[in-house]
Amino acid sequence: MTKKANFDVLVIGTPCVDLVFGGMPHWPILGQEMYVDNFCVSAGAVFNSAATLSRLGLRVALLTELGNDFFSRFILEEIEKAGISRELVLVRDQALFSVSICLAHDNERGFVSYSTIQGEIMARGHNMHSSANGNSTAEEGEVEFARYDPQSLLDGYEFDAVLSYARLANLPMINFLAERGATLFFDTGWDARELSDPRLISVLKWGDYLMPNQLEATFMTGTETAEAAARALATLVPTATTIVKMGAQGAVACQGETVTYCGAHPIPAVVDTTGAGDAFNGGFIYGILKGYSLAEALHCGTICGSLSTTALTGTAAVPTVEELERLLDRA
Repeated sequence: MTKKANFDVLVIGTPCVDLVFGGMPHWPILGQEMYVDNFCVSAGAVFNSAATLSRLGLRVALLTELGNDFFSRFILEEIEKAGISRELVLVRDQALFSVSICLAHDNERGFVSYSTIQGEIMARGHNMHSSANGNSTAEEGEVEFARYDPQSLLDGYEFDAVLSYARLANLPMINFLAERGATLFFDTGWDARELSDPRLISVLKWGDYLMPNQLEATFMTGTETAEAAARALATLVPTATTIVKMGAQGAVACQGETVTYCGAHPIPAVVDTTGAGDAFNGGFIYGILKGYSLAEALHCGTICGSLSTTALTGTAAVPTVEELERLLDRA
């Protein structure tokens, strides 16, 4: 095995392009056109976490698939600008993208999204076979352009930590990385079918840190409060520390029987909450990798998450490592 590279964090998932409209006086009214004061185009989704981690001085690789389309080219440019490694970005000769229109109003968001991507890279990279000419072939029901498995993708790389969505399709990749000793951080994202699937526990049990938001956590556990959801998840996965993100109320964590609250970092005004949870993930992972206590790591997360809401997009206002450490010292 040839040693390739060491990264602090591997981020796994599908970035998207966000078209963010801000400064709306009200939600759109059918049949009426509205002009707004603010607009921005940015890379979003898992890119927000990867970019936050990179801005905090960590060596970050993004494992994803992109295509040859306009949106993919834009995301590649943003990855380079953010200092994220492209070494594990797999570029295909076809359109392969996700795009969302984000409407920011009254401290909330509305989305309209479209994607040509049918599933996670890990699902497409498993159980594939090579033809005689070396090209990949897919069994019925699989995506034709898939041609990598975890071993062929990641052999020779080292990662201190991994951030991934907790998805059943990701299990082969998660097993591989867990066996390599990486610390696993799971977000859940909103997918009602996945979150209600009893088999999801087979993925969550590999996690060292589980980081759903309050809506996701209460839906998964059938509870009504963030603390109750954190406790329930900690019971289901006793080997993991559970963090439930509560937006403007901060975050709550459960580690064994101990519950820790951390309020949101104070900011003058909310401009756009898109990507705030992703920015929290980046800040929290930074704190854990720095060896900070759970309370301090939560504070790192809430600082990044709160500051991200002060500008359009999830990364325009996240702090540098110097800014984050200065805010921690003041606290």
